[in-house]
Amino acid sequence: MNPFERHGITHISVSQLNLWAAAPGVYVMERLLGLKAPVGAAAHRGTAVEAGVIAGLMGEAVSAATDIANAVFTEKTALSSDPRLDKEKGSLAGMVEQGIRLLSPWGRPDRIQVRKEWRMDGIVVPVLGFSDLEYDAHGLIVDLKTAHALASQIRTSHARQVASYLGAGANMGGGVAYVTAKKNALYRLENAAAHVAALTRMAHSLQNFLAISADSHELASLVTVDTDSFYLSDPRARQHAFDVFGV
Repeated sequence: MNPFERHGITHISVSQLNLWAAAPGVYVMERLLGLKAPVGAAAHRGTAVEAGVIAGLMGEAVSAATDIANAVFTEKTALSSDPRLDKEKGSLAGMVEQGIRLLSPWGRPDRIQVRKEWRMDGIVVPVLGFSDLEYDAHGLIVDLKTAHALASQIRTSHARQVASYLGAGANMGGGVAYVTAKKNALYRLENAAAHVAALTRMAHSLQNFLAISADSHELASLVTVDTDSFYLSDPRARQHAFDVFGV
């Protein structure tokens, strides 16, 4: 049995590799020991805005697209106690409008939420992801990201994500569309091959680590966590970190 399957991992994703690179202890805590904190309101904001923007690009009026985003957010956060709920919900309308304004000149996307699966050299499980929007006429795959402050360039974690879609064999370029409640920007991905190479190195690092032991608790003893990390901002995540690492 390969190192991933020994730990019940049948595939990897770019988000998992980004977590492994940024916070190995949190990766072990969440992915190997199953101690995950609830998804925060900001993540649900992104899901909701994406649903609204896609609806607008597919022909819905902005008002109807905003209603869709609000409905998705309300459903996703029904049991949430996140104190940022009101702030995040209040940003939905502006973000949906900015997303539609940014992407509507490109026309109706040819495909949405496209499954992307590919294999890295020497890695025994596939990489799986889903691209947000694909435009054949423009030869472009676009991921949509939301934030309260507009990024001035593609963030490395997002570049890796889009590069992975191209690594899956798409003969297209990539880009990231950033939207806030008041601004928007679309940045083209440069040097996708370098990001794919970085992802491959990260995957080998993870595979080698998992090969050390089939015991997740033994692996947890080899790493630790930074208690100031934003990954541990939720009180339940902090409690999990204390339970596992004593910090």
